[in-house]
Parts: sequence; C-alpha cells; structure tokens
Amino acid sequence: MQLTTTLPPLDRWKTAPSIDTLRSRYDASADQWHDNLARLGQLHDYELLFENPVVGDRLCHLDQTSHILDCGMGTGAFSLGLLGSIAQPVHVSGVDISTPMLIHAQQNLKHCCPKLDLRWGDIRRLPFADASFDAVIFAHVLEHMADPVATLCEMVRVLKPGAPLIGSVTRKGLGQLLMSLRWRNRGYAANQLNAFLQVAGLEAVRSFDYGTGWSKWMCIAAIGVKRG
Repeated sequence: MQLTTTLPPLDRWKTAPSIDTLRSRYDASADQWHDNLARLGQLHDYELLFENPVVGDRLCHLDQTSHILDCGMGTGAFSLGLLGSIAQPVHVSGVDISTPMLIHAQQNLKHCCPKLDLRWGDIRRLPFADASFDAVIFAHVLEHMADPVATLCEMVRVLKPGAPLIGSVTRKGLGQLLMSLRWRNRGYAANQLNAFLQVAGLEAVRSFDYGTGWSKWMCIAAIGVKRG
C-alpha cells in the first residue's frame, strides 16, 4: 500500500519496547488482568462503546456466519463488549503474544460464540488471508507499536472491503505518561489516531471519547471502514 498522506508526529517510535519485554510483562499480569479491567470500569465502558449507534450501525451486518478478529486480544474483554452488543453469536479469532492471556480469553469467551480460534502470534504479521474478516477490533496494542501505521495496514489487509475496524487506545496526557513508566506505552490525540486510520486504508473514520470514569480520562476509541 502506498502511504502518501502526510502523517502527524509519531509515525515511528524508536523507543518502543521489544516484543520479548511486552510478552514477559503481559504474561506476569495475566491472572489479574480481567479483574483489574472490571475494577477500573473498562468492561462496562467497552460495552457502552459497542452500543454507540455509530458503532452499532457498522456491526448490524454480523450474523452467525460472520468472523471477527481481535488483535492483541488479552483476556478477551474487547470481544466480550462486541459480543454483548449484537443479536447473534459470531465466530471469533484472536491473536496475542501472551499465552497466559489467551488461556484466560478462552475461558471468558468459550460460552459466547460458536467458534473460537485463538492463536499466539504477533499482530504485525497476522496468520490470515487477505479479506478474511467481517470486523477487526483492537484495544490498547497500538501504543506499543514502533510503526503504528504498518500495524494498522496489516489489520486492514485481513478486513473485507466495507467492513469496520474498531479500536481503543490510550489518550495522550498525564495519565499516559505515568503509565508509560512501567509499560513504555505512548498515547494518542484523536487527530493522530484518525490520520493513521485513514492512511492505513480506512474511510468514514470517527473517534470517540468514552463517557464515564477512568476510560473518559485515559482512552480514545475510533472506527473506520475499509475502502472498496
């Protein structure tokens, strides 16, 4: 894909943590991760995001034959938010670098969808064919990527034309700076995130503030659809 649009700052991040460092930290955090998300209110906030009419309108095509992909799925929290917002169960695939996270995701999702395909791997090199998925989602993985546009292009590659990519990232600010002391994650402003999504091949891009609590202070969500 030709990347001809002028990017905002942070198109590459030379101090991004190594994949081995990330894997070690997420492995160590896996047993407490889902409970921590619940305490922070993020599980509820994810549900509200997928109930947003703008997001819901992009998911109304999903049915029992549909396949979604969760990139960097962790314990499956973002997938649970999506599954709770649609009328019919769908097939869910997920990729994550942490095996303990995937084990928890298996337990959290096994009763919610007819088929679950969870794979250990790197979301920069997804093990799926072009145009395989009816929706692709991600939550709080782009912050760790040295080249976020290339990562988004890989997500868009496996997305069917006209299908949505829905993501959540850490908002640039004081909270993110404090968090980065441990996780070395960067933050995004809404205009940066929107620009990256557009350059990666998406249209009808919109970003959202979360409505309440920790997520309102710390997070931004966005949606776009694959061109064509």
